[in-house]
Amino acid sequence: MNCRELVNLLEKEVPLETAESWDNPGFLVGDKEKEIKKVLVVLDITNEVVEYAIKEHVDFILAHHPVIFSKINRCTSDDFLQNKLLKLISHGICAYGMHTCYDVCRMGDRMVERLGLNSPCGPVEDSVSNNEKAQGKGIGITACIKEDVTVGEYAKKVKEAFSLDSVMVFGDPDTKISKIAIVPGSGRSMIGQAKQTGADVFITGDIGHHEGLDAVDMGMCVIDAGHYGLEHVFIDDMKQLLCDQTEDLEVITYKAGSPYKVF
Repeated sequence: MNCRELVNLLEKEVPLETAESWDNPGFLVGDKEKEIKKVLVVLDITNEVVEYAIKEHVDFILAHHPVIFSKINRCTSDDFLQNKLLKLISHGICAYGMHTCYDVCRMGDRMVERLGLNSPCGPVEDSVSNNEKAQGKGIGITACIKEDVTVGEYAKKVKEAFSLDSVMVFGDPDTKISKIAIVPGSGRSMIGQAKQTGADVFITGDIGHHEGLDAVDMGMCVIDAGHYGLEHVFIDDMKQLLCDQTEDLEVITYKAGSPYKVF
């Protein structure tokens, strides 16, 4: 399989037109005619990941977060990002980022599976894409909770479901909940939208001090699982998709874990 064929497969399953307007997903680095034999699936293309890819003779890195996000005016070894790109290019490694395309098309379903949600109610924010893969989907997922459970108890469930060492809770952990809203990654800008869904608790990441206080003042608790905490499901999901849909690819993963440690 060459790179062009792999990119076509990825974009059939997770169409680029489902991305948010501000995003930069897709094929970002490499030669589309290159023969692809080994794929590495990761959340972020860090220096550590690039060195691992070189060591493992990887041909193609599939990442959740795009390695190029903003405009680049030059590419030299003086800049850490540009130096990373030069390493990828010099070793013939292609790079592809999915980001909000994946969030719209597949992330919500993975949240439903991980948490065993029986009554999903739709996304936190509807997709504006007309693509059939985005119909009825969007950013995040909401769901009604039938069991009698508190925020604190549900926080423990989130930890177990996503194999996390810790989560942060804003609000009273003894609060009873009947509806949840989930936005993997950074949900600090979507607190108002989460509240509008009628959620009692918002499960997300990257919540700051003031956003947490605002949510509680709105009458909604927050479970902050970190940016990595929920999004890392991308890695196993896309590995499985590639293994199911191809016969000649070796697919490996690199799970760096959360970039910070709690002591």
